[in-house]
Amino acid sequence: MNKNTVETFDVVIIGTGAAGLSAALTAAVKGARVLVLEKAPVVGGTTAMSGGCIWVPGHHHMAELGVTDTRDAALAYIRAVSPDGWHNAEEPLWAKFVDSAPDMLKFVEAHSPIRFTPNRDPDPYAELPGGMAFGRNVSAAPLRSSQLSEWRSKIRKPTMDIRITYEEVVDTHFYANPKKGMLKFWPRLAWRKFMDKRVRGNALTVGLLKGCLDAGVEVRLNAAAQRLVLEDGAVSGVEYVQDGRAMAVAATKGVILASGGFEWNDDMMTEHFPGPVEWRASPSTNTGDGQRMAAEAGARLDHMDQALVMGTTPVMYEGRVQGQPAADYFLPHSMIVNRHGRRFVNEKQMNVGLAFAKMDPTTGEPAHLPAWRIYDGQYAVKYPHALPSKAIDCNHFRADTLAELARQINVDPDGLADTAKRFSAFARAGVDEDFGRGATIWDRNRGGDPAHEPNPTLGTIEKPPFYAMPFKASFLGTKGGARTNEKGQALREDGSPIAGLYAAGNVMANSFGSKGVGAGTTLGPCLTWGYIAALHAAADC
Repeated sequence: MNKNTVETFDVVIIGTGAAGLSAALTAAVKGARVLVLEKAPVVGGTTAMSGGCIWVPGHHHMAELGVTDTRDAALAYIRAVSPDGWHNAEEPLWAKFVDSAPDMLKFVEAHSPIRFTPNRDPDPYAELPGGMAFGRNVSAAPLRSSQLSEWRSKIRKPTMDIRITYEEVVDTHFYANPKKGMLKFWPRLAWRKFMDKRVRGNALTVGLLKGCLDAGVEVRLNAAAQRLVLEDGAVSGVEYVQDGRAMAVAATKGVILASGGFEWNDDMMTEHFPGPVEWRASPSTNTGDGQRMAAEAGARLDHMDQALVMGTTPVMYEGRVQGQPAADYFLPHSMIVNRHGRRFVNEKQMNVGLAFAKMDPTTGEPAHLPAWRIYDGQYAVKYPHALPSKAIDCNHFRADTLAELARQINVDPDGLADTAKRFSAFARAGVDEDFGRGATIWDRNRGGDPAHEPNPTLGTIEKPPFYAMPFKASFLGTKGGARTNEKGQALREDGSPIAGLYAAGNVMANSFGSKGVGAGTTLGPCLTWGYIAALHAAADC
């Protein structure tokens, strides 16, 4: 690259999700001249579409909830939850995350209009060593988009524009009775709509972008990074295309990849996630550009078989059907079965996607797909809001008997009938003897219907009509990419850092992998690793 003919910045960042904007804000505050390249015509990536929950052990807002946390407890919990053997490689990254996340949260509040609000979400494995019944999660409070001036129209839209905060959803069991919730919150919801106050992931995006712009960060949209420029083995810049024009920019301190996952790249998905991929719940611009460029620059790719997979409901987004994370498939009077008509998972557990990723060792095909949501007339009466939209064709089936329903969806009739009978017995007793649904702190306190007894997540399936719809566990984001060290530097196959190259967010090899340790274990690490990488890249500015 001829630096005499190319623009020069200290730090160039690719992507405007939580990781990219956190990195940009940090680098700019530390004195760097920062450029952010965004492939899409809007800002925010998957973050802007998200619920906005952030998992940060030991954060400074815990006192508002009357709880405390320790470094040792957080690390003990992460070790207990994570897959066997992962501590051998990931322990240094876990420690760096736990040590840096609280500082990141304070930094973001100090240098942006964001104010974080704690909520009472439990750790999903709160009973394990170091787990907490609540306290480690926060989200951004509502923010007016008007403070962004002309940028207010360039924030990626959420899949559904209901101006309710994350705390208002999880702390009030909103999904069990949204009509009641809307009546309770409608004055504030109407005011937020009138004032264009954004919530959840949109609020986080608005606040981060405002902080970046105030700190002098330059953001370019419709700017798709194509290739990293290397000089003597070090990354020195980026070649990109903006509005059809080939461009190049030099980076004197470093390039930070924050371009998200590769769930919209069919070839990469076929290689790393064999089997059907029906819905995604992220921007279609997540096509693995950062993973490809990192590999071309000599980086080792790792954890490419890891992803955040969740139960979703269909929504129309940007002219196509996509998945939206759902919280209604574990309400009472519903269950999930496979093609044999058998349950295979605790429907309420956070990491339900792990069961859908399980492969049959004999055939190499998904062991439990296709899967079906089954519910009865009681569910339809109590939770009509959870029924699929008539405007979206999602193969919704209805029958007067379970046998007829099974025939319609090509599921074993005897298996479905036996499973419904067994599940109904569990519901009456309030104890799921097969998969423990409703037995943990997470199950009892997050979602479900607190008005339903004896167990807020269990209800009989025995009153016609009976319903079925496909249960598609959607990819919210892949979690594999460049292997990094505790500074966020991308590493070669031999473990040495590539000078000038960093990775943060879903473009890096996520140290937690598919099994999230809490609600918000995507955004928490995204924000934190963007912060860590930028601190190192801009250290001498």
